[in-house]
Amino acid sequence: MRRVILAGLLGALIWLLSARAAVPVAVTAAATDMTWDRQQYNVLDLDRLSLSGTAGSALLAETDSYFLSRSPTARHSLTGSLAGKNLILILAEDWRPERIDADRTPTLYRLWNGGAHFTEMYAPDWYQDLDGREFALLSGLTPTTAGSRTAMVWVGEHGTSLPFALARCLASTGYTCRVWTDDTDRAASYRALGFSVAAGAAGDGLESGALGDLARKGPFFAYYVLSDADGESALARLWQTLEKERLAEDTAICLLTGHTEPLRGHLFLYGPGLAGQKVTLPCSELDVTPTLLDLFGAAYDARFLSGRDMFAPVQSGPRPLVALYGSAYSDWVTDAGSYAASDSVFFAKDGQSDGLQPEQYVSQVCREVYDRYAYARQVLESDYFRAVADR
Repeated sequence: MRRVILAGLLGALIWLLSARAAVPVAVTAAATDMTWDRQQYNVLDLDRLSLSGTAGSALLAETDSYFLSRSPTARHSLTGSLAGKNLILILAEDWRPERIDADRTPTLYRLWNGGAHFTEMYAPDWYQDLDGREFALLSGLTPTTAGSRTAMVWVGEHGTSLPFALARCLASTGYTCRVWTDDTDRAASYRALGFSVAAGAAGDGLESGALGDLARKGPFFAYYVLSDADGESALARLWQTLEKERLAEDTAICLLTGHTEPLRGHLFLYGPGLAGQKVTLPCSELDVTPTLLDLFGAAYDARFLSGRDMFAPVQSGPRPLVALYGSAYSDWVTDAGSYAASDSVFFAKDGQSDGLQPEQYVSQVCREVYDRYAYARQVLESDYFRAVADR
């Protein structure tokens, strides 16, 4: 597998040299649209960003222009449907369930049958191991490197402001956001992302006392990284705790498993009103934060996140897009097809090529992949949101 990846990287470098003219280093959009209806779209009043040409550096002005030129996702019938519910988010990195079975994996089977189905879930290789997956999942931003650090390490070292990170947004609405870890470096990263940190292994937070104490403070968001390959056992313990504390009916559960096959994974999203919902568009852990923020009715601006609300109308906001590798020049998948960067070849999906101009489409999406990577890095290295707040 690593040989394949290395070969892909070499091909991507070759493609990079030939593609730089087609994919500009920076977005040059001069106009921004500030007329979005906040009742219909996930936007905030950020008019002051238009003043950045005089209030900030040219680089910050360029970053403003990029974000404000993007379209936000529209609200829809599921928006706010989980407002006030508890949220449990689980990243089961080492668990690769072979099948969902009522006898062998009864708790997972319950989540599957009582939740939404995602048929094209990808698990990109960010070349950052767990750091990449966690940062994408919790921030909704492309996990770039910054100053030779992974994004996850960088925010912990610098206390970077990320106001639209999942925990930070939910905390602003009164949620207690908790994670368990004994890793002091990891704890700093989690705090920067909006969590309060409790000492201990992730499994400690599955116990009745931990969740019961959280629930008595109001709605909570609990995040777990489970390294135990026996994910079903951990899920069963969790469900027993929820039933014991009488929290099962008021708690939504989002679970991501490890790679079930190269660059593919499972996403389970269980909660009131989600049973039978089906998402057939390409998605990844980058899309989890905007999706959950919309479902929980949190105020956020979708233009400033790399991912998109998976339930939003396909015509709304950024296109469904998964960049498969941790690079600004990457293979990618959209609702219209897939692209192999090393060979510069686009494969249109059946029935999706009508009216599509492949060369123009590929150029647009490659530029979008580049921009998502480049401006996510700019957010980190310039502490962009803190600079905006200081204007």
